[in-house]
Amino acid sequence: MLLPMSYFPYKTPRPFQDELISRIFQSEKLVCDIPTGVGKSVSALCGFLADRDEGERIIVLTRTKTQAKIFLKEMAMISKHIKRPFMTVPLRSKQDSCPAFKNDEVGYEEFLQLCKLNTGCLYRMRFNENLDKIEGAAREIAHSSLTSYQSLIGKAASLGCPYLVLQRLLNYSDVVIASYLYLLHPFLRGMFLDRIGKDMDEILIIIDEAHNLQNLDILGRTLGRKTLDLACREINYDFSNIYAIFEGDDSELDISDLLDRREVAFLYDRGVEVLERRLKRGRKVSYTYRVASFLDSAFRLRRERNWIFFRQDGRLLLKPVFPSDILNPLKEAKKLLLMSGTLSPPEGYLTLYGLNGETACETFSLPNIFPKENCRYLGIKHGLNTGIGLRKKLKETLWQAYAAEIEKIYKSSSKTTLVFFPSYDIMTEVGNYIDALKEPSSSSSTDVFWDELRDHEKKIVFAVSGGKLSEGVEYTVENDGVKESVVGTVIIAGFPFPVPDFEMEIKGRMYDGRFGFGKSFQLLSVLPMVTKVLQCIGRAIRSEKDRAAVVFLDDRVDYFRYFPEDVRYELEIVDQRDIHLEVGRFHSNG
Repeated sequence: MLLPMSYFPYKTPRPFQDELISRIFQSEKLVCDIPTGVGKSVSALCGFLADRDEGERIIVLTRTKTQAKIFLKEMAMISKHIKRPFMTVPLRSKQDSCPAFKNDEVGYEEFLQLCKLNTGCLYRMRFNENLDKIEGAAREIAHSSLTSYQSLIGKAASLGCPYLVLQRLLNYSDVVIASYLYLLHPFLRGMFLDRIGKDMDEILIIIDEAHNLQNLDILGRTLGRKTLDLACREINYDFSNIYAIFEGDDSELDISDLLDRREVAFLYDRGVEVLERRLKRGRKVSYTYRVASFLDSAFRLRRERNWIFFRQDGRLLLKPVFPSDILNPLKEAKKLLLMSGTLSPPEGYLTLYGLNGETACETFSLPNIFPKENCRYLGIKHGLNTGIGLRKKLKETLWQAYAAEIEKIYKSSSKTTLVFFPSYDIMTEVGNYIDALKEPSSSSSTDVFWDELRDHEKKIVFAVSGGKLSEGVEYTVENDGVKESVVGTVIIAGFPFPVPDFEMEIKGRMYDGRFGFGKSFQLLSVLPMVTKVLQCIGRAIRSEKDRAAVVFLDDRVDYFRYFPEDVRYELEIVDQRDIHLEVGRFHSNG
């Protein structure tokens, strides 16, 4: 067995990286708060590979395809470095890898039914014909150290259905890179473990960007009245019982009090029939199936104490409540690592994820590795915040004041000013009083947005905390092979607290009941707010050469006690009218 640093594929480790690798290697359960630039992905893999026994599997859970790509690339580098082929299988959903229904706008459960109904699938037939070639393909893939999912899918498709080929390749895998759902979804977890042929204590789990686990929306489901209206057009059926569920105030619901299970089963079968008929005509959507599938899930989960079925704003929702209950089965793994650059405060995450008490988990935090003088944190004493009280008092005047302050700070900055708002509504309100390049509303306009952002002219950019531009993206340009941030100033234009709604009310009662009175506000409001802000801050400085001012335009300074030390200790609170002057001084001294 090799030592952890023997797997390290680069010439020299970055600051603190060897310490991080050693700690990951030694710990069975670990929560790591690791800032940008340390190299957490390769560090985790080195520590896990050194602690892995023959036949055990390393499972890497990621939220985005970009994060998965990083791990696949690092495994290829490690394999090349130690001259040993590792079988690394990157898994996406069955729908994502299907060439027969590629780019079709259908829901996932709908797709699964379509796949079953497509009995004449040529890809499935070719897979069955090539079963005896899978083992040889596994050896070839392992030796080729593929660095992209597309390359692997290309090789898999030559043997038939790419998804079925990847599932067979799991038998030969050393490392599996998959989405959170493969181990977090209660219905998928058992199937996944069966496919890899391992029990939970035979796998080692890395959860990347683990702060995302506080929001369990990826596991939840929603049903709107519009879907039901469309289902009415598909089949001749009296949906009045289901329409009645949508009527009334926001409320928790018990599906067994509202519907008969046999009615849902009947609609489920009818939905499958609609899918089958439409598939023959080249159409692939059944709204009847979508309605029945949602209601069937509500029945299946009604005895699960961690799931709530409720009506809010005229929609029906089915969601889990406690991340700790979702994560609980993973605690039986041989090794468990949760890592992110924004797991602060760590004690809050230990409570939220159920990693304290009898299942105590170690914590490990590293300081920011970039020079302190490259970043200046500034806050204001009083005058601006996006709380409900000040919004009601000042109304439009508040948004005008924000626009005026943002413009002054922008003029004092040497590069682009990136402004993060608590919501799209507030971004729109402030945008009425100042011209800015705004976060694109659709993926089709994303490329145009990045072209405009990186054209070397400084500008004001508006985005939303927790939105698609606040996490996992780099605001950089490349000059002579060196990346440089285009951002000179980041403005947090109001703390992004979650908007109180009926769902928060339900969860608040349940959290106070489990963790103690008053804990719900810290776990459901403060913790997500801090996480979002830290992700926003991380967009500015991506290397030791980048410099940026970070300005908090929110005078609720008491909340800074929940932020990491490098923010709390470096933060300077100044008068609002002086803040643009301080930004100018910082950039002038650069």
